[in-house]
Amino acid sequence: RKSSHEALSELAGPDSSLPIPRRDALQSFRGGDGIPEGKPMEFTSGSPSQSLGVKRQSSPTRSLSRIPVSSVGNARALADEGHPSRSTAHSPLNGAPPPIDAAAANSSLSASSSAYPQPPLSPGKRYSLAAGGTTKVLADLQAGVTSTRNALENTKQQLRQSQRQVAQLTRQTEDLKEGRERLRLEIDGLNAVVTRKERMLQEAIERARKAETEAASLKSQLKTEMATSKKSLREMEATVSESTAVSQRSNREYVTLRDSIKSMVEGWKSDMDSLREEMRKREERWRKEAEDVGKKYRALLEEVRAAEKAKESVKDLRAEDERLRKALEDDFREEIARLKGEVERSSKESDESSRIAKWLAGELARLRRLMQNSGEQVSSS
Repeated sequence: RKSSHEALSELAGPDSSLPIPRRDALQSFRGGDGIPEGKPMEFTSGSPSQSLGVKRQSSPTRSLSRIPVSSVGNARALADEGHPSRSTAHSPLNGAPPPIDAAAANSSLSASSSAYPQPPLSPGKRYSLAAGGTTKVLADLQAGVTSTRNALENTKQQLRQSQRQVAQLTRQTEDLKEGRERLRLEIDGLNAVVTRKERMLQEAIERARKAETEAASLKSQLKTEMATSKKSLREMEATVSESTAVSQRSNREYVTLRDSIKSMVEGWKSDMDSLREEMRKREERWRKEAEDVGKKYRALLEEVRAAEKAKESVKDLRAEDERLRKALEDDFREEIARLKGEVERSSKESDESSRIAKWLAGELARLRRLMQNSGEQVSSS
């Protein structure tokens, strides 16, 4: 008989990821000295304390095993049935656990399947399991393998869906990067325009400041001339009139510059509004172009599908033509073989006719010679 470890290995297969208990682990049912799993007491050598005194390690697959604990409990119960005489060896004096009842062990293990880990199988041991218990264990193991495969398929489907979502998000990220690059270029252009406008505004302000400085200098010069030279009234009046004219001209220039600055500000605002409107129109145009491209792509996809269908039909027609050509070649070969046989037969018949004609010609010549010889003999006599 095969051990439980070998049966589990054959069911799981070499490529299975199902965790299987280690063969080298020895563990009792309740953590103390107990009977080995699946081995009757009469097959042990020596005293029960000597054969059952090995403590097994904690199972490495406690949280990963999918083997139902109830199946293991059924197997233990089947292994312990029919050996009530061994229960006296496990007394409280020896420190061993009490004997295991089959129904109680089955119900307790089924109720607390998560509390006890599945014990690893003992290597090199033979197991006395009944046919019904083994069938139930194998059925539970097959159900566990099926559930594991279903979980793996679901995980693969989720992985494929996640990969498709990642590809879609990557394409969207690339599109957003391209849009961001285009907007950055447009913003750079607008920044250049704003910088040029600011530079022009700064130049206008500098000219206004220069005009104000000139007006202040002229006023101070007027005061100085009035204080230092009272005698030259006419000249001062002329200078005052000239200074007044210059001041008026400066004021006019100042007003002109102020109006020009206002007009420039208004023009800049109108330019910004026009740029915003143009950007909005561009966005609408780009959206329409994207819709047109989508329609063209769908139409192109339909044309490609139609072309593929036409290609399939051409392949079918080509295969039919090849079949007909082969059939015609076979017919031609049969007809040529038949004609060849007839030609060979007619050539053989013509050879036979020529041979008979030659023989008749020889006989005719011989008869002529005989007739000539007989005629000569008659004439001589």
